[in-house]
Amino acid sequence: MADRKVHFLLHVPKCAGTSVEHHFSKHLGSKFLLAPRWRSPLREVVGNRFPGIEEKANLAKVAVVSGHSLSVSLKRHLSSTQIQESVLLRDPLSYLLSFYNYRWRRFEEGLDCRPPAFETWYAAQRKNPISRFMLNRYFGFGIPALYKMSSAQRLTYLEDRLANFHFVGGIERASELIAGISEELAISSKSNTMNVTKAKRFSSRDISPELKAKILDENALDRALYARWKDRGWSGAPAEAAPRLSRWDQPTYLVGDLRSGIAKRLIRNRREVQAKIHGTACQ
Repeated sequence: MADRKVHFLLHVPKCAGTSVEHHFSKHLGSKFLLAPRWRSPLREVVGNRFPGIEEKANLAKVAVVSGHSLSVSLKRHLSSTQIQESVLLRDPLSYLLSFYNYRWRRFEEGLDCRPPAFETWYAAQRKNPISRFMLNRYFGFGIPALYKMSSAQRLTYLEDRLANFHFVGGIERASELIAGISEELAISSKSNTMNVTKAKRFSSRDISPELKAKILDENALDRALYARWKDRGWSGAPAEAAPRLSRWDQPTYLVGDLRSGIAKRLIRNRREVQAKIHGTACQ
């Protein structure tokens, strides 16, 4: 029987993870661990792994672990421990808008080049990025394994795991997640939103109906994941009936990743040309 609990708070990008991490880091101190990145060229091939930390004794007092690099492989370092997993999700259109505005914020702070037009930028993004992130970074699926999974298989796998999660909900329920786990840990439940994308240069009103429809169609898996689990909370089953996703679209993911890779390269080439013309280091 487990003699203690450790909360794994999966930080999907642009899903309120910064607010969650800030709260628990502030109130737990050394009992909060930001999972270190596994800096290996094999990470994308074999899937993310927990690389270990220099002082593994720190794991003996950890109460909450979070971060983009959190992996289920950390569980084997926490024997005799009950792991409580939680995650916040987001609809794909909102996710993409937040990500795009984040790029604008980096540009305005002088940290990156000016982003291209939204449609051009979107063409360089991988499809169904939230489910992909969860499968690759948290559950440890490498690229070859991912390309063997259809959208229907990805949804089934994720939902089988989410059914055992401590908390699952949309980003709108971030405060509820923080308050509930804080109460369990006997720390302050008062939290502050840490919105890292303060400048909203682009909104859904700026996207054509045709492009919106395309985004929703191309990210049907992430849309279904959010719609079914956004209101689940601490227990229960998905709220909506399972959609009929393709069981034979594995090649679509491979072709889509190749296209996004080419689009990223073209954007990078244009940046390099602009940098040379204007004599800047923005690349």
